[in-house]
Amino acid sequence: MIRPDLSRRSILGVFGGGLALSAFGPALAQATFDVNPFRLGVAAGDPAPDGFVIWTKLAPDPLAFGGGMPHAPMGVKWEVAADRGFQTVVRSGDAVARPELGHSVHVEVAGLEPARPYFYRFQVGDERSGVGRAKTTPLAGAPVAAVRFGVAGCQAYESGYYTAHRKLAEEDLDFIFFYGDYIYEGRGNPVYQNSAGPQDNTRVHLGGEVYSLDDYRRRYAQY
Repeated sequence: MIRPDLSRRSILGVFGGGLALSAFGPALAQATFDVNPFRLGVAAGDPAPDGFVIWTKLAPDPLAFGGGMPHAPMGVKWEVAADRGFQTVVRSGDAVARPELGHSVHVEVAGLEPARPYFYRFQVGDERSGVGRAKTTPLAGAPVAAVRFGVAGCQAYESGYYTAHRKLAEEDLDFIFFYGDYIYEGRGNPVYQNSAGPQDNTRVHLGGEVYSLDDYRRRYAQY
């Protein structure tokens, strides 16, 4: 019987990986890649005192339809460590990257300590992702001396200043609040108009205006 005080995050953190893999079993595709499939990196969010969500996406060719992946589920290992060198792994498990979800992996990690940083990574076959950093929140009601956070939004691929993201990544922040827009849906346009007249865009969107699920996945991959 499941205790009523167990959260969804706790249940998935304890059981989710094993159940997912056992359900697919021998149907999982073998992981062999010509290039590292973690080209879209890793991300974390939805922090809580006991954990957070970690994400990645298998996409050896991110701008191709399907991300260059076969239409088959693939097993992915994940680890969370107390140190960047992964000498002290505190949580680990297995997930499934499913083609109907664009081979994304979304793991709800639980059982961590509050108000401290952790490091995480993924592996498929012999290929390993970069290392991400995430931080749990303090316990509700716990004293907090200071909170440092960043704010970002309206990232326009064609004319955006992405050095701002690099600067955020270099800061020791408790969290980053991104208020949108995450993408823009318009067709590729090498020129835009402003008060000074026509200006050349720094970059150009791939393809036309987005409509289909595949269109949206490619646009998000480009961003």
